[in-house]
Amino acid sequence: MTLQNFVLHQVRETRRELLTATDSVAGEDLTSFKPAGHWPVAWITEHCTEVADKFLYKAVNGAKLLSYAPHIEAWTKQEPAPGDPYPTLDEMQARWEQVCDAAIDFIAGASDDEIQRQYGIEPYIASVLRIVNHNNSHLRSLWCILGERRVDHKWPEQQPFLA
Repeated sequence: MTLQNFVLHQVRETRRELLTATDSVAGEDLTSFKPAGHWPVAWITEHCTEVADKFLYKAVNGAKLLSYAPHIEAWTKQEPAPGDPYPTLDEMQARWEQVCDAAIDFIAGASDDEIQRQYGIEPYIASVLRIVNHNNSHLRSLWCILGERRVDHKWPEQQPFLA
């Protein structure tokens, strides 16, 4: 496996996993703060998109691909609150796909040297690993939140990439 193929696999997999976790989540399950101590599925989804946009797109292109609501941009300074607005689920998933697909396009056309080159604060390969690990931590939360909210139809979808 080449470095390029490995990196492409990681980004494609994290793209697929977030789409799978959020697919068909509806209504209050998207915006609820229950179970206690968790942030809404919609906030987590937009947050993952914004962070990936910053590290995978902006680092290479100088500006983010998308714009974000203030409560998403301010995630290090303020917690989300009930009533915060979010795009629809379809829009959130399309936004996630846009950011991931732009990264996939860049990686597919990049040499190993370009994948390892420093863009922004770190080498691109480090940014990819940062995003994969970041998303994995949020994916664990998403599956726990959905399980506690009894969105039980989701569990059979949680499969390894080779399934």
